[in-house]
Amino acid sequence: MSRGLLLALLLAACDGSWPASMEDQPAVRPLAEARPAPIGSIPLGGVEVLDDREDDTDTSPPYPLDEAAATRGAGLFAIHCIACHGREGRGDGPVSAKFPPAPNLRHIAICRRTDGFIYGTLTAGGRAMPTMREGTTSHDRWDLVAFVRRLQHEGCTGTTAAPGSDGSGGVP
Repeated sequence: MSRGLLLALLLAACDGSWPASMEDQPAVRPLAEARPAPIGSIPLGGVEVLDDREDDTDTSPPYPLDEAAATRGAGLFAIHCIACHGREGRGDGPVSAKFPPAPNLRHIAICRRTDGFIYGTLTAGGRAMPTMREGTTSHDRWDLVAFVRRLQHEGCTGTTAAPGSDGSGGVP
């Protein structure tokens, strides 16, 4: 077999994508979703796989929701939550003046929610609330739950009558 014929056969068998370059490799593009975790993997302080806040309603806190957690949560609340929920968690932050109001975290409907539901809302987001997965750890979000519970311990308000008529911003 001649050398030219062998080269022609090799080139005919190739689809033209060889040699591959880095640009042709599958990759996560900027601002795209992160790759899903492998099946059976366990996050070690990373992002939980939680697509809906209802998925976590029966989860109990892995950390004590004590005064130390609430104090850490107060600092996180000041950074991440005051803009929408206001200093006292009543849904009267400056962002709520321009957008749909954030729920009053002291409303009876939210006071009756489980710790897992509040944690799930922080992790997966809510109706108008963005997810807090990025920029906070699981422990941070449980500390926020502890702080919300401290706020609620000061007293819950409202009734469970018509959604949205109570200043809570609709169904929590």
